[in-house]
Amino acid sequence: MRSELITQILRFGAVGAVGFVIDGGLLWFFLSFDISAYLARALSFPAAVVVTWMLNRNWTFAATNHASRKGQFRRYLGVQIAGNLTNYAIYSLIISLFGSESSTVFVAFAVGSFLGSCLNFGGARFLAFRG
Repeated sequence: MRSELITQILRFGAVGAVGFVIDGGLLWFFLSFDISAYLARALSFPAAVVVTWMLNRNWTFAATNHASRKGQFRRYLGVQIAGNLTNYAIYSLIISLFGSESSTVFVAFAVGSFLGSCLNFGGARFLAFRG
């Protein structure tokens, strides 16, 4: 049981890194068009959710991929929204306190993503991909 949990955490982290790159890459792409940092983040999130759901379903929590795809996706989306609200609140708080220069936006993105991912792992393991 312990090795399964460690494997899931490591895989979830790897998938999260992929999501971080997708989310962050799109964030920077949108920022390059002078879209506000808040709107850019709202636009980058959905692509990362779809990609990470597919990877987590088929790799991190593969033992549960027999369950309904729609049901898992709905639960995963709910978990991701809760985690992203946490992420976005922290992101917004840091920007509102320290400004929206590129380095601040990156730090806000990284800190919010890390804290949101902690919430997301628990939700994914115990709600979205429950066996």
